[in-house]
This record gives sequence, structure tokens and C-alpha cells, in this order.
Amino acid sequence: MSKELSELLSLFKKQKYSIAEKKCLNLIKKIKPNYEIFNIYAVILFELNKYDEAIKYWKKATELNPQYHFGYNNLGNVFLKKKNFKEALDYYDKAIKIKPDYYEAHYNKGHVLTEIKDFENAVKIFDKVLEMKSDYIPALKARNKFYIKENKLSKALNLLEKLIIYEPDNAGLYVQKAEVLLEMTKYEEAIEYYELAYKMDSTNQLLIGNIIDVKTRICDWENFNYQIKRLEENILNKKKTIQPFTATTLFDSPKLLFEASNIYQSNFKRDKYIVSDNYHVDKKKIKLGFYSADFRTHAMGELMVQMLESHNKSLFELHGFYFGPPLNEKDLLQKRIIKCFDSFHKINELNDEDVLNLSKKIEIDIAIDCMCHTGKSRFQLFVKKIAPIQINFLGYPGTSGSKFVDYIVADKVIIPEQNQKYFTEKIIYLPDTYQANEDKKKISEKNFTRKDFGLPNDKFVFCSFNQNRKMNPKIFGLWMNILLKAKDSVLWIMKDSEISKNNLKNFASKSGVDVNRLIFTHIMPLGEHLKRLQLADLVLDTFPYNAHTTCSDALRVNLPILTLKGESFASRVAASLLNSINMNELITESAEDYEKLALKIFSDNDYFENIKSKIKENKKLSNLFNSAVYTKNIEKAYTIAYQNFIKGESPKNIEL
Repeated sequence: MSKELSELLSLFKKQKYSIAEKKCLNLIKKIKPNYEIFNIYAVILFELNKYDEAIKYWKKATELNPQYHFGYNNLGNVFLKKKNFKEALDYYDKAIKIKPDYYEAHYNKGHVLTEIKDFENAVKIFDKVLEMKSDYIPALKARNKFYIKENKLSKALNLLEKLIIYEPDNAGLYVQKAEVLLEMTKYEEAIEYYELAYKMDSTNQLLIGNIIDVKTRICDWENFNYQIKRLEENILNKKKTIQPFTATTLFDSPKLLFEASNIYQSNFKRDKYIVSDNYHVDKKKIKLGFYSADFRTHAMGELMVQMLESHNKSLFELHGFYFGPPLNEKDLLQKRIIKCFDSFHKINELNDEDVLNLSKKIEIDIAIDCMCHTGKSRFQLFVKKIAPIQINFLGYPGTSGSKFVDYIVADKVIIPEQNQKYFTEKIIYLPDTYQANEDKKKISEKNFTRKDFGLPNDKFVFCSFNQNRKMNPKIFGLWMNILLKAKDSVLWIMKDSEISKNNLKNFASKSGVDVNRLIFTHIMPLGEHLKRLQLADLVLDTFPYNAHTTCSDALRVNLPILTLKGESFASRVAASLLNSINMNELITESAEDYEKLALKIFSDNDYFENIKSKIKENKKLSNLFNSAVYTKNIEKAYTIAYQNFIKGESPKNIEL
């Protein structure tokens, strides 16, 4: 028997399960009932996905030996596989009762509790497992996921360092550590670990994009042109090398951005939406589902809130699906947004299938993705075709690259006719601007002075309040040229980190600009930010990723913004907003014209004052901050899209 058993185990190790199954069955026939052989046979059956037969033999094993804790644990495993969680828990408990220090069974029980979303008790069990065996890697990894989930980043970092000691060749752990370091704004360390991961696994081309993404956040532009060229070549060669959102900050080519998005989503399998039997095409109300992590104090929340409030509730039902940070009682904007919805669902803890089922239960007609390829998105929900009509809306300045997203909201400036071919979606053309805005934003009553922010009273103040990652050596170099020629001026910019500040100062110094002419500031509450904007003279827009919310904020306080209009969605946003208030004289189409106009506004006071007056007057005649008009227009688009669906027609461009 020992020889036969040895041969059997050898076959098992070689994963020759079909042969092992026959040999084991023959062995069972030869010998009297033996719980260990039954266990081996059940394990083989399990590997062959013959779960019911495996259950039969594991039960036989435990009948022969009621104290056989391994058998009960294995029964738990097979019921877990079958997603029969109650049975799985019962068997794990039996194993633990027999052997209280059986840490594998405890871990498995924690896994089941995670599956049924009893996270509190799952964490307790994983902690208990680690008390029993501090180096049990599966429990360490499971506990780490919860640390990240709970935003306990320091603890996650410590645990990852421990895991790396145990698995020094696991590139995935280095990636995880880089991501945690990034969340902790430890940018240079994040780069280091991304680079280590890439050395271990150079097949993961996405790490190249991740490294460049972090470098852009800190304005580390060493070898920038080479890196951009490398990314471009990878994209053209269909390599998954960069997150689509990062690409929008680096490239102005609609073709490249289309390819980047298309490559990124290419591994997703499209699911066809099947209309349920109880789906009524004669509904009195169209059900809109909004999916976002930004229903809170956030740029997106600020843009959307009044549109949500303005929807016609006699024609539309609004359902919110939120997967952002925990709800904050002190967040007044969040409270405002939640009140807009007929139902509001926190879906952080729900898997994709659960969200899909919930959406279908509600019978969402139009699913509106407010994130698409931005950070923290759940784009995979839309891959699963969460509603019969799906729309890419506002949050991401570009195409999803996916044919399962039906529409994208835009305007004629954002997506001119010649660029339609670079969008997989059909286009909803709004008549004014694609961007929703609120007209109720309150400006602080504080009496700020230039001195409060270290600004000189006798100098012209250029400014940019965009994130540092939206800058690059080309646009910042252009700003430095402007400063060199506009002697009595300063540049007022955001400081995202001490590293980015130092890198920008070094770049300025090498350009011949006195670093004292760079005045750095920080994020402020919205009302105070709007108030301080009034201390500036001219906004210098970033390129190729324009100011979005920061552009509309500037125009709100009558502050001129100078933009360079490119070819991509992201590089035409400021042009769209300026066009909506008939201020096309602030839109340039070349770096040379951008510089010339900046210097003209700086040097010609009459022209400058005329620009400011014109912004103020033109806003009164525009719909830029008219949420009621914006909402009526987009409701028309929703209705047309819905009617087309009811008629059985494929999506087509909608022009209002």
C-alpha cells in the first residue's frame, strides 16, 4: 500500500488528477474503509471540480473519524466553493472545536465572514490567527486589505514590510507598498517601490505609467521628453502601459488617448444587458442611476449638486450609488447631494454582482458613470452593463474606449466633428457647455489682502490653482518666459507638496527667474478660495489638461483665464467655458499666441480692464451658471436616448 500511496501522491503533486482519481478509487476498493484515503480521494475530486462527490467522501472520512479536524475543514472549503456559506461556517466551527489552535480553519472562517460582509468579525478572526501564527502569510495579506480599507495606512505599511521579508520576490507586494506610500504622499518612496517592482516584473508595463504618474505629481521632469516618447510608442504598440487618466495629463492627441483607453479596457468582457420580464417600457418616470465616489465636498460634487436639485421629479427618479470615503456628518455639501436622490446606496461593501442586481432590482434605465477612468472608479460595473443605457458624464475628460458605454456628454467645442472618430460613445451635444455648474456658491465675506498671502501690492499677479500634476516642462517653461518678459509680475501657484515646490523653484532658477517671484499657496475652503481669487489678475491655464472647476471658479469672480486650446477633450475645457460666455478672445491656439496675449494683458491696462468688464457683462447673458437651463437640456437628452432605446434603435448622436 505504501508504494501505491506514494505513486498516488506523486500524481497529485504533478496535477495529474484524472489518473490519480482512478488509482485512488482502485486503492479504496482493495482496502478496508480508511478515512485518510477517503480524504485524499476527496481532495482529488475537489481539484476536478467534482464537488458533490468530494463532499460524499469527506463526510465518509469524518464518519470513520469524528475527530478528524482536517476533514471538517475540507468540507468547509468545498461548501465555501459552492458559496454555501452557512454550511461552510458550520464545518469550520466543528474543526475549530476539535482543535482550537487550528489556525487554517480560523483563517478560512474569516474568509467566509468576509464573503458575507461581516467585516468586523472577520478582522477579529484574522487578528486571532496572527496571534497563533504571526507569519501566516494568507492572514497577513487578508489583514492588510482591511488596514487599507480602513485607511490605516501606517499599519498597512508596517504589515507590507513584514510580508516583503517573507516573500522578497513577490513584485505585487512592492506595488501594494508603492500604492500605500502614494496615498501617504510619500512620493519619492512610492517611485522607489514601483521601480523595484518593475525590475522584478518587467512584463508589467503599467508600472512604467505609474512611475511617470508619480513623477508628474512632484514635478520631477527629468528625462520627461524621453519618457513621453516611450509611453507613446507603447500605446501605439497596443501595450497596457498607462492609466487613461494619467494619459490625459500628458498627451494632447485624441488618437493616442483613444488608444490608451481602448487598451486599458480591452481585457474586460462585455455583458449584454437583458431586459427583465417586469421591465415596463411605459414607465411614467425614467430612472436615472448616478454612480460616483464624489458625492461629497469635492470638485465633482460642487459641479453636480444644483443640477441634481433641479431635476424634474415628475419625470425622473434619481438614485445615487456611492462608493467614496465614509459619510461625513459635517459635510454639508454631501448632505445636500444625498437629499436629491429618491434612494441613496452606499455600495463600498457590495461586490460588482451585488451592485448589478441592486441596479436591476430598482430597474435603472440610464446609468450615469461620473468617474469612468478617474481614480477610485468602478468602471467594471459598466463593463457588466448595469443598465440598458450607459452614459460617460463629467468626471473623466475623454472616451471610455468601450462600446458598452453608449453616450458621452460634451459640446461642439469639446468634441468637434472631426474628433468624433476618437470616441467609442455616441455624443450628447449640449448647446452651451458640457460642464454642469452651480450658481449658489457663496463667496467668503473675509477681507483678504494680498499681504495675507505674501503677494506684492505693486505687481501684476499671474496665477494657477490647478494641481501640480497638470503642469509639465512645456507649459511651466512658457510661464517662465512670460515672467522673464513681464518684469513687474509674480506667479501665484498651488503647493501640492514640499517636493513639487522645490522642483518648481529649481526649474524657475534654471530658467533665469528669481524664485522669490513664485508665491506658493495651499488648499482653502471653497468660499475663502473664491475670495482670494479676486486678489489675482490673470489665470494662466495648464496644458494639455486644462483647468475645469478652477476655470469656472475664476469666471465666477470675473477673473480672466488665458487658455491654450488643443485637440483633446481635456485641452478644450477652458475654451468650452469661455466660449459659453462669448470670451473667445481669451482662447489661443499656439504657445506663441498664448505668450503674446499674456504680455498684452499684463502691459495694456485698458485692454485688461475691458476684458474683466466684458466677462462680468457676458455672464449675465450666458447659461454658464444657469443650472435650471442646463438640467432641462440634459433631461431632453436623457429622454431622447430612452425613447431611442424603447424603439429598439441603436445609440446615435444627440444634438440639442
